[in-house]
Amino acid sequence: QRCVRGPVKMSDPNFLPEIENAIASGTVNQRLRALKRIADLFANGSSRYSIDQIAVFDDVLIKLAEMVETGARARLARRLASLPDAPPRMVRALAFDPEIEVAGPVLVQSERLGEDDLVENARSQSQAHLYAIARRRELSEAVTDVLVERGNRRVVHEVASNAGARFSDSGYGKLVGRADGDD
Repeated sequence: QRCVRGPVKMSDPNFLPEIENAIASGTVNQRLRALKRIADLFANGSSRYSIDQIAVFDDVLIKLAEMVETGARARLARRLASLPDAPPRMVRALAFDPEIEVAGPVLVQSERLGEDDLVENARSQSQAHLYAIARRRELSEAVTDVLVERGNRRVVHEVASNAGARFSDSGYGKLVGRADGDD
């Protein structure tokens, strides 16, 4: 196996065959290497890619992410979380990963997750997922309603102290109700 030095380039004649091989029949190490190379390639040029090119990255990353272990998915999540143009289906898949070390970074940071994604996640995932959502810079009324309804004490405290959280009248009422007797 050859060692890659310097930035990854799609023009490298070995690049696409290596990725195709990793997806089709690669070893765990080959898949990990391919996932890292694709993630690096995307992250290093994300602002220059068209919607169609981002869709290709989305397809490839999803296929590779399904074939790797939790630690690799967590590294991918950390790499993509802060990119405003990250592949949307990959970000959503990471956000709904049952392992919080994978889901957490995108739930806290990713601008690619819309209100519907956050509400669905808050309705269906663990308290750790809810806590990550509660730490986002901004929270809509629909999201805080679910967090206050489903969240444990830690989640509710985080939502209540989040300066970017907006509350509906109903959500605020539930928050006040939950605060009764809570020092």
